[in-house]
Amino acid sequence: MLRPVLFLVGGLAMLSSCAYDNAEELFAAQPTVQCDVTSTTYSATISPILDQSCRNCHSARFPSGNVNLEGYAQAKRYADNGMLVGVTSHAPGFDPMPLGMPKLSDCDVARIKQWVENKAPNN
Repeated sequence: MLRPVLFLVGGLAMLSSCAYDNAEELFAAQPTVQCDVTSTTYSATISPILDQSCRNCHSARFPSGNVNLEGYAQAKRYADNGMLVGVTSHAPGFDPMPLGMPKLSDCDVARIKQWVENKAPNN
């Protein structure tokens, strides 16, 4: 009597573990997130990126590598000399930043590039 019960329980366990997955559904293209670079401003776009990814090490209080990105005037200085785009885009000849952290998102790098191409306005 025990053997048929074990067989029944085992059979039910195997049936309940069966699943059907459709590869097209599992690996469907994810919707792309739009990256708006047309409305890039220092106060609403660039400063928050610098706050989140740069100013922990590059502020007036902690100017790591003698780089201070605190405030517009300092950020513009590095935008004008090409360093801001070079380090954030990991361009050859520049130290990749943020140091020891993942590269900024492609969208954030594009926003920084657009701001610099627009002559880094204080807006």
